[in-house]
Amino acid sequence: MRRQARPAKSRTLADEVHQIRVLAKKLRAYLRLFRGTFPKPCVPLEEKRIRRIAGNLSRARDEEICRQTLQWLAAKEKKESPRRRARAALVPLPEPEAADLDKRKLARARKSIEARRLRLLALIDKHPAKEGKLEEWLQKEYGKSRQGMREALREGSPEAFHQWRKRVKRLGYQTEIFCTPSRKRLGRLETKLLRLGRLLGRLQDLHVLKGWIERQANSPARKLVPLLDGWMARYRKEAEREGRRCFRMTKREFLSLLD
Repeated sequence: MRRQARPAKSRTLADEVHQIRVLAKKLRAYLRLFRGTFPKPCVPLEEKRIRRIAGNLSRARDEEICRQTLQWLAAKEKKESPRRRARAALVPLPEPEAADLDKRKLARARKSIEARRLRLLALIDKHPAKEGKLEEWLQKEYGKSRQGMREALREGSPEAFHQWRKRVKRLGYQTEIFCTPSRKRLGRLETKLLRLGRLLGRLQDLHVLKGWIERQANSPARKLVPLLDGWMARYRKEAEREGRRCFRMTKREFLSLLD
């Protein structure tokens, strides 16, 4: 866990925003896993502090998601007309270095998230949990992610798929710290969870871009909306297929992977 939660070096301002937000998600996933061993007020308080750090950077991250998704669309789409529209839609979105990213705000966010990381590790040292108990809580998280898939497939809404994505990401971060060399089957599942998280992430990125385009009145980029709907339908099918592979086991069968 100490290794997985160690912050990586950032190459750009946009990358710094992404690294801080990823670390925030990891820390919240670890908090959920250890919530039964910490004093009761600790978990909601730490979660609130971590959520605030990531929330302050959400606007900058959404703009970067739209820019990256348009670049991806311009490179991925085979027809020239959609590629031209995607490149034209990029014009109002500045490059990361030119975007409204305050270096001092980022420095404060990095300092704050590092403080929360050290606080979490100190809590784990002070209130150690038995591995068997952690495995039991991980099993419950697997069940929640499995239920999240059922809800997403039943409702079919972007919000339901987004909630499922958050559960899958959380389960992936938690599973990662149990993947010892002797648990090869668990390692294979963790690889599948990573792929599923990427598919659901692409689906969410397309949804964020669609919302950004639809908020622009009389924008030529609105012609991209049917194309985005097609890509989202494709990624939903892929996510459903991969999700069924990840969550075909019962909770009892999942627990056997930890033996």
